[in-house]
This record gives sequence, C-alpha cells and structure tokens, in this order.
Amino acid sequence: MQNRKRIQPGIQLALGFLLIIAIGAVLLYLPVSHQKGVDVSFLDAWFVSTSAVCVTGLTPIDISKTLSLFGSTVMMVLIQLGGLGYAFVAVLIIRLTSGKFDVSTSNLLRDSLGADHKIGARNLFFLAIAVTAIIELIGAMLLFISFSERYPLSRALYLSLFHSVSAFNNAGFDLFSDSLMKWNSDPLVLITIASLIAFGGLGFLVYGDLVDHFRKKKKITMHTKIVLSTTLFLIVSGTVLFKIILPDVDWKNAFFQSVTTRTAGYFSYDQSTLTPAAIALTIILMFIGASPGSTGGGVKTTSFYTAVKASFSLLLGRNPVSHKREISSESIMKAFFVIIISVLLVALASFLLMITDPQFGADEILYETVSAYATVGLTMGITPYISSAGKIILIIMMYLGRVGFMTIISAFARRRLSGARYMEEKVIIG
Repeated sequence: MQNRKRIQPGIQLALGFLLIIAIGAVLLYLPVSHQKGVDVSFLDAWFVSTSAVCVTGLTPIDISKTLSLFGSTVMMVLIQLGGLGYAFVAVLIIRLTSGKFDVSTSNLLRDSLGADHKIGARNLFFLAIAVTAIIELIGAMLLFISFSERYPLSRALYLSLFHSVSAFNNAGFDLFSDSLMKWNSDPLVLITIASLIAFGGLGFLVYGDLVDHFRKKKKITMHTKIVLSTTLFLIVSGTVLFKIILPDVDWKNAFFQSVTTRTAGYFSYDQSTLTPAAIALTIILMFIGASPGSTGGGVKTTSFYTAVKASFSLLLGRNPVSHKREISSESIMKAFFVIIISVLLVALASFLLMITDPQFGADEILYETVSAYATVGLTMGITPYISSAGKIILIIMMYLGRVGFMTIISAFARRRLSGARYMEEKVIIG
C-alpha cells in the first residue's frame, strides 16, 4: 500500500479556516441567528463570519441590532476559534479523540504560530489554552464591574464575557452599536479592553518563553525581547503622537487609540472625525499590527523591527545585530518579503475598491483596506455602504491577512533549492 502524501501544515491551516468560515456563515444566515423582523443576506453573513474567524471586526451590519442571542453567541465562538487558530481546534479534537500528539500534529501547531521546530508543541498548546482562559476570565470580571452598573445582572455577565473574548482575540466586535464611545470616560473599561488587546497581541510564544524564564531560569529569547520592546515603543510613541495630533482627546483615549490600532478594532471616539495626520498614523500602526503567534494581524512587530534594523545596519555598513545576536539573512528576507507583498496586496485591493466604490475618498478606501488586511476592524463608517463586489474584495483581504502568510511562509521555509545552479551576478540597485 502506497503512503499517502500528507498535506502541508500551511495548506491545512488555510483550508481549516475556510471550513470554519463556511460553517459560521451558514449559522449566521439562519433565521434563529437574527432578531425578529430582520433579514441578513448570505453575502453579509459570509462577511461577518470571515471577519469573526479572522478576528477583524469589520461588519456591514449592526450586530447589536441584527443578531439574536444565538447569533451573537455563534459570533463569540467563531472569534474564539479564530483567535486561537484552526490548529488549536484541530489539535484539541485529535487529542480528545485519539489522545495522540504525533509529529504531524506538532508541526501543524507550530506552523500556526510561526514557531521554530525546536519548540515543544505539546507544552505550548496547553499553555495557550490556559493563558487564554485565565486572561479572558479576569477581563470579564473587571468589565462586569462597570457593565453591572448599567445593565441587569444576566445581560452584564454576557456583555462582559463577549467583550473580553472579543478584545483578547483582537476582534473588536461590540454589542453597543457605537463601539466604546459611550464608555470613553470610564477608565476601567478602556484600560481593561486595552490590556486585553495588548496581552492578546503579544503571542503565545512570548508567554511560553516567560514561563520557562521564571520556572526554569532559562534566558529570555531574542524573539521575546524584540516583541516586548517593540510593542512598548509602538504603544508609547502612538499615545504621545495621537495626543499631539488630537489635542482635544485626553490621555486615556489617546492611549486607547494607540493600542486598538494594533489589530483590535474598538474605538472610543468617531473615526470619521480623525484629522489627516491621525488617519496616516492609524494606518501605519494598523499595518504593523501585533506579534507572531498572537491573536492579532498585520505584518507583525518582528517584521517591522527586523526590516528597520536591517535597513539602518545597511546604511551604516554594519551587520544587523539585536540583543547581542546577529539577525539571520533568512529572517531579514522573510521580513522584507512579508512587508513588500503586503504593500502590493493593499495597493491592489485599494485600487480595485476605487473602481467598485468610487463614491468613497482614497483615504477612506485605504483606511478600510489596511484595516481588513491587518485584521484590525477600524472603519471610517463606510463598511455598510460598500458594494457587493467591494465586500468580496474585503473578505479576500481579511482571509489573506489572517491565514495567507502562514501558508506562504510555511512553503517558503520548507522549500529546498533545486534545479540548475547559475553563476551569481549583482543587480544594479538605485
């Protein structure tokens, strides 16, 4: 009997996410998912399902006025599955049914996180589940303190859980119609949501490294140092710049805007009122996004850091070094590859949207496109009015932003050089 060829883990991930999106779209299309007298088209159901599974937050419908309790619960489950990733769901099913944790299962899990194959997938799996449960529970408890002052007990409990799950998974979906604008003077809500977003955006690899550091006294890896330092830099610099650009906004809302642009999608003030400078800064922060192996999107903090470090090192005629370690040429190539391809995809999608939806300005379209690709979910209010063709473009961008590069990088990392070799020659640049 011939051995069957195994599907590459990256392909499994892409197909797995597509399957979850399809199931979610069917469930959200069912009448039981809608409030009485409300109809939702299948395209809108598919859009919302994609946005939930890809933890984006963009939606052409007001889910607080459209979805029933069943529908919003389906969304919460889709957000959780999308945030943890298809691989975690697949591994959990395999673990429960067969009890095995074989090589292919471990590879699938590592690929979903972009992790090195030296990392113990088994321990990482259980750590991710534990971290998610603990942080989401703490977040829900803190949110309940504020929500219980305005809503009945059962409703406050549900809202607390929904928004804790949505925030930690960087989804940005809300059940208030206007995101967190009614809570923009409540520091407990803003800081709790911002903290959940930040913790979700660090990545499970960082948590695993920190646990090993404190329990086993292992040295903190360069990856964790880069993620923590870059994340802190982006949050602090973003807060200061938003406060300078938007002087009427207080510090806590400037801080919240800086954090939420890192792939979350919540907003505490109207995004359509942003100044051109604030729009540009938001787009830049959205494009960079969260960190590898996290619930967030974007080109990732490590790609941004590596590209900037390599560029300055080239300018100064030095080898790119970080935390007393030289950055590998493969890492530099991957970083520039991700950034360049992302720029090209965003440019292409924006151009197509300008054709399908010429009624919107270039800044609105670019804002929406980057938000979809980086799985952020922030919008200048145009999502409900985009054409059917435009919605399909955004669906593709959300999907590519969440799972596309896991497949591409996986294939890129495993491909062996083959075929004839030729003499090397320099290309004149600049």
